[in-house]
Amino acid sequence: MFLKSKGNSFSTPNIETDYTSRCKTILAENKQLDLVMVTDKYANIMAKAARQLPQSSIRQLSPEDIVKTALRTNIAKGAFNVNSPTTGITSNIHVQYNAMDIIMYPLENDLTLIAIGIVDPGAIADIYSSVGRHFPTKLKKAIIVDDEEDIRSSIREVLKKRGFDVETAESGPACVKAIENATSNGAEYGMAIMDIRMPGMDGFEAYKKIHPISPNTKVIFITAFEYTQEEIAKKVQNNNVKVLRKPFTRADLLQLITDETNPTPKE
Repeated sequence: MFLKSKGNSFSTPNIETDYTSRCKTILAENKQLDLVMVTDKYANIMAKAARQLPQSSIRQLSPEDIVKTALRTNIAKGAFNVNSPTTGITSNIHVQYNAMDIIMYPLENDLTLIAIGIVDPGAIADIYSSVGRHFPTKLKKAIIVDDEEDIRSSIREVLKKRGFDVETAESGPACVKAIENATSNGAEYGMAIMDIRMPGMDGFEAYKKIHPISPNTKVIFITAFEYTQEEIAKKVQNNNVKVLRKPFTRADLLQLITDETNPTPKE
């Protein structure tokens, strides 16, 4: 369950102290990191925490220079070894540069967390998860609802690698209860990936129950049946829900998640 911590408000007057504390915690949780910073889109450092004996080459650059390098790389990806499926300031980024790994993670209010170290690629998902726990945003909280455990597990793996905090539910009622509990604790799921055909309460009925509770939760339906987008939209009375048809590939899922979390701005 996703709970909003007491120190998690972005409007607190002690914002710099609060962010510094979180940076220190993330640094302590991830031994491969040497430096953790929060910066705004103008490359101003809001908070930072550094290890006294870094293993990477961060001593060769000032924190300000590292931030500028990271932000430039984020905008003009491709200059280095970048591993990210999307482009733009809202993407998760992993860059190998100058004997160090630069990991970038988008936060709310146009802020970005930048983490530096010599990072084993297998640890990147754990770092994203750590950051997500201490800097939760509603778009990075997801719930997967399906009565088949293997489908829940496979989707969960994909979402966690994209930096999501993920819960799973095996039925419609379990999903409704999870969202009710989150809402009562001041939290919110940014995304729900929900099977349509489930025993007892199907996805359509579950949607109709959770939408009034958490109207900002984006829903992606998954189904093996030949529902059209128009039929689904009519059943739930919402033209904005999306559908992913079984069997789907990891690339199909990633593309739809990317479209939902990084929507194209309207003119």
